[in-house]
Amino acid sequence: MERLYVLGTGNATAVRAFNTCFVLKDGEEMLLTDSGGGNGLLSRMEEMGLGWKRMQHVFISHGHMDHCLGVLWLIRVLSVPMEKGTHTQPLYIYGHQEVLDMLDSMCRMMLRPKFYRMIGRHIFFVPVQDGETRRIAGWEVTFFDIGSEKTRQYGYRLTLHNGKTLVFTGDEPMKEPARVAARGADWLLREVLCCYADREKFHAYEKKHDTVREACEQAVELQVRHLVLWHVEDRTGRRERKAKYLAEGAGWLSACVHPPELYVPVDGEIIIL
Repeated sequence: MERLYVLGTGNATAVRAFNTCFVLKDGEEMLLTDSGGGNGLLSRMEEMGLGWKRMQHVFISHGHMDHCLGVLWLIRVLSVPMEKGTHTQPLYIYGHQEVLDMLDSMCRMMLRPKFYRMIGRHIFFVPVQDGETRRIAGWEVTFFDIGSEKTRQYGYRLTLHNGKTLVFTGDEPMKEPARVAARGADWLLREVLCCYADREKFHAYEKKHDTVREACEQAVELQVRHLVLWHVEDRTGRRERKAKYLAEGAGWLSACVHPPELYVPVDGEIIIL
């Protein structure tokens, strides 16, 4: 049975939570989506019993530092045993060409040449196109350009082994490509910034982010069954935040005949899909 390992739930400037990223896991199959902003990725994975040495598949949605810098540390720690010949399992990193070119440039500048040479030998940057479907770690994944106004960014629609669908829409307000992908989804993973009541306090719309209200309304309109909210501000305490966000979400969903089940995880939670 697939599980969603929530490595982090924070936004770009979070200091009390790790930046939002997660692992989809079923048995030995794993897919890491985004990687947070630093080497905290490695400790988060170890704390959750995932074992970063077993990671083979990573998707990076876009080039903002809180989404992509963690994968540089994964490359760094795996390239050493790869160069020595003691780690032969390949690492595949998927994303649109722009973000992969950026990662490759950073690796070239920051890694010692003998470790950088592992790229193309054991570490592979795999470009994906808008609308392309790939088989990744046993899952069928269709990628789409979310239409970001800030930087090129991809999301995906993934078919779970039980036939259900999981949709990741990135960290901006949903545009038509994301709406098409999310319609009728069993699981919708939405990155919001704050509660609607705090929209002015955190400048949600100015920063091109949705709030709990928009995410809930869209999930109802698109007939989503489960809605996961994260990538949020962390000035509100983690446990208090969960209760606060769930309460506001319940308020927006209370009038619906078939509301989605709402999740507001904290770092380290595991959601059974």
